[in-house]
Amino acid sequence: MTQINKRQGSDDGRGTTRRRVLQTGAVVSGIGLAGCMGGGDDTLRYISRGGTTQDAEREMFEEWSEDSGIDVQHQEAADDTEMINLIAENPGEFDFTNPAQFGLALERIEHDGELFDEIDTGEIPNYEENVQDQWKEAPPIDGEDDAIFYYMSSQGIGYNQEHVDEITSWDDLKDDDLAGHVALFGSPPTRFGNCCAALEYDVGEVFEDEDMFEDVFDEMEEQNEYVFNYWDAGDQFMQWMREDQAYACSAWGGRVQVLNEEGMDTEFVIPDEGAVAHTNYFVMTQESENQEHVYDLLDWLYEPDRAVELSTSHNYPMAMEDPSDELTELFEYVEDPDDLLWIDWDSMIPNLDEITERVNDVMAG
Repeated sequence: MTQINKRQGSDDGRGTTRRRVLQTGAVVSGIGLAGCMGGGDDTLRYISRGGTTQDAEREMFEEWSEDSGIDVQHQEAADDTEMINLIAENPGEFDFTNPAQFGLALERIEHDGELFDEIDTGEIPNYEENVQDQWKEAPPIDGEDDAIFYYMSSQGIGYNQEHVDEITSWDDLKDDDLAGHVALFGSPPTRFGNCCAALEYDVGEVFEDEDMFEDVFDEMEEQNEYVFNYWDAGDQFMQWMREDQAYACSAWGGRVQVLNEEGMDTEFVIPDEGAVAHTNYFVMTQESENQEHVYDLLDWLYEPDRAVELSTSHNYPMAMEDPSDELTELFEYVEDPDDLLWIDWDSMIPNLDEITERVNDVMAG
């Protein structure tokens, strides 16, 4: 059971934020963006979701550029949907990217797997030699050849230990002393997935069983009773925790670690029942004419010392063999993919409109 150290004084107002779509000022629509990107034989074009993760990548890639003479241009997008759409609408304008599971599924389902090219890991010996086998074979890349594992991430629970002694279960959020001090990620598939986790339901099975499906929304309604707000961008829940509005949040572990490094007494936990995986992957576009350079950069990146340097820069661990304490002490580190809940996106995406509508109804309640 959650134990609370009582301290009052937070705003219980509701409302959601919307993350900025693009932070670089680049034109989003097809031809305009293509004109902005440019590129050539001595340039790689990379698109990602921005923020601290891409800042760390930008700094790391600059080291490779100094050695190789190949520049890396960075484009920022709001989320996987926008990344995939921009790649589809601007063929040849991007060389590689790093989608999460949803982005991989979206490309395979809505674009018939025609945006990303096969990756020959023989061209990335540092990946083959240094990445843990269980992560190379984890969903959603088990049996697929168009992506390689990049880093671990999940939607567990972050909490402030000045207010909460310990959280080990999703049920711990449903504590009267936490009412009005819980903030959850507003993403409909994540809300659905983590409620499946709370019930220890397999997400794929839920879509085949009407009673299980309704159980998930009953759990969501119960959790909603303790929520004061839902967040869209990670900096929002961080601000609420800094301001003592939120004592516990569904959260990215990497961002909870930033709060910890700032001096807050924060902790991050994967609840006993599990939490939704948001792991990321590297892919190359079909239209890239610079795949040789992408292979070179990726092989350079998966050298163990560099992988540790990048992981500790953005706080999301790459799954390296014989991991150092620097990796295993990162909040997001888990020993095995089975420690996380994997959404069956092939089942989720066809049901996403209904799930989105019902999740939004719960959050508005």
